[in-house]
Amino acid sequence: MKPPNGIHNQKRGGQNRQEFLIAIVLGFAVGIIIIQPLGISLFQYDQSGDTGNWWYLFKNAVGQALGFGDVDQILKNILFGIMGSSLALMFYTRKTIFRPNREKVGVTLICELLDKGENHKVEFKSTLRWDLRQGKVNKALEMVVAKTIAGFMNTEGGHLIIGVDDEGRIVGLEQDYGTLKKPGKDGFEQYIMQLVSFNLGTHFCPLAKVGFYQFEEKDICYVRVHKSRKPVYLNLGDRSHFFIRTGNGTRELDMPEALDYMETHLN
Repeated sequence: MKPPNGIHNQKRGGQNRQEFLIAIVLGFAVGIIIIQPLGISLFQYDQSGDTGNWWYLFKNAVGQALGFGDVDQILKNILFGIMGSSLALMFYTRKTIFRPNREKVGVTLICELLDKGENHKVEFKSTLRWDLRQGKVNKALEMVVAKTIAGFMNTEGGHLIIGVDDEGRIVGLEQDYGTLKKPGKDGFEQYIMQLVSFNLGTHFCPLAKVGFYQFEEKDICYVRVHKSRKPVYLNLGDRSHFFIRTGNGTRELDMPEALDYMETHLN
C-alpha cells in the first residue's frame, strides 16, 4: 500500500512555508504590541508599589510602542519583535514536528488494517451512500454504515474505513463527495456525524472520530469507533434495533438476547 503521493506532499510543503512566514510576522507583531507593553507596564506598576491604574500604564506603553518616537523605541520594538517571533516559531516548530508524526502513525495503521482485512474490529465500505451497481444514491447503504458503527459501539469498538472495497482495494470518496451539499472532506465528515446523531443519538457522536488519508491519489475516510458504556440503539422505522459485531459482520439481537448481552457486557 502506497503512502500519500508526492503531489500531496508538495502542497503540504508549500502550506508549511506559508504558515512559517505567518508565524514570524504575527509573532513579531505580538512581541511589539503585547509582550513589550505588558512587560513595561508590569515593571512600572511594581515600581509604584502596586498602586495606581495598571490598565492605564499598559495602554500608555502600547501607545509608546506604536509611536516609533525615537531610535531607542525603534530598537526596543525590534528586540521585542524578535522575542515574539522566537516564541511563535517555538510553538510552530512543535506543531510541525508532532503533526507529521501523527499522520505517519495514522498512515501506518491504515496500511496494517488494509493488509489484515476485515475482522470483528475492522470493516471496509466502498461508499457511504453512492450505490456503485445502481449508479445512484442509496439510503440503505447509509443504514448499513450506521449499523456497523452501532455494532462497534456495543461490542469492543473498532475501525471503519470508507472508500475501500471488501478486498482492501482503494475505491476513493469522489462519488460520495458528489452527492453531498458540501462536497469534500468537511461535508463528508459532517454527514457521518449527522448519521450518528440522527440514528444513534447525539450523545454518542464523541465516540466516533473521523479522519481522512490519501492513498493512490484517492481519499479514504477512517472512523475510529470507541466502545460505549451504554447500549446503543439504531432507530429504524417505528422501533429501535440492537446490533453487535460477530466475526467480520454485524448482527442484530432480539430482545431476550439483547437484554442478556447488555447485562453481561455493558455497564
